[in-house]
Amino acid sequence: MPSFGWWAHPRDYALTVVLSTHHATVDPEAEFHVTLRGYSGGSDPVWQHEVGYLDHGAEKAVLLDELDLPEPPDAGGVLEVHTIRLDSEPRNVIGFVGMWIDARGRDGGGYLIPTIPIRGASKVVKRDDLQVIPGIMSSREIETELVVLNVVENPVEVRLVASSAGGLVAEGDWFTIDPWAAWHGKLSNELPRVRQLLAQDGGIGSLAVYSSHRVLPYFGFRRAGQPLVSMDHSAPIFA
Repeated sequence: MPSFGWWAHPRDYALTVVLSTHHATVDPEAEFHVTLRGYSGGSDPVWQHEVGYLDHGAEKAVLLDELDLPEPPDAGGVLEVHTIRLDSEPRNVIGFVGMWIDARGRDGGGYLIPTIPIRGASKVVKRDDLQVIPGIMSSREIETELVVLNVVENPVEVRLVASSAGGLVAEGDWFTIDPWAAWHGKLSNELPRVRQLLAQDGGIGSLAVYSSHRVLPYFGFRRAGQPLVSMDHSAPIFA
């Protein structure tokens, strides 16, 4: 099962990929093989690192700073954690082997976030073109930062729509994310009217992420002049 996260630029973050097999199965005989890959603008990885074999219950941390890797674009790239279970035949429904990335900001802050599968999951998606971030903030004091990953071979069109508690809406223009690439930006840069829109509600609202194909959005909050505190992934609309 491949799962994906943000390959943030090493200028900004020190990334550690934390690998855990604890909740993949209860079978003590289970055995896994893990490979890490980085993508930047194409379906062929620009780097690959063989982590090797992990028995059930094993954990391992891989610090990307210790590997000889090329740099991604300024917005970052796509990090894949590819996990293969070796001791049993594949089932029709493939379970999600959860991994996560510990990203430490060079100037402080950072995020701890799970990698997310986009293919082979057992959940049925009702709308493949819409995901929701239930809480955003945009004011002079606090801003929402966004990362959107495209992990398909074609360019993906994305549009952001912010909503206030009173039902007011600010719609952004469609923009393109290249194949196997990341987009990173501040909410107020993409939606210049969002602070005015949310001013009557304490700067708090919600965000819809529309796309021409399923994407992986993440969001986080930053105080003015301060390091990033945390990031999380959005909620897809499930049946």
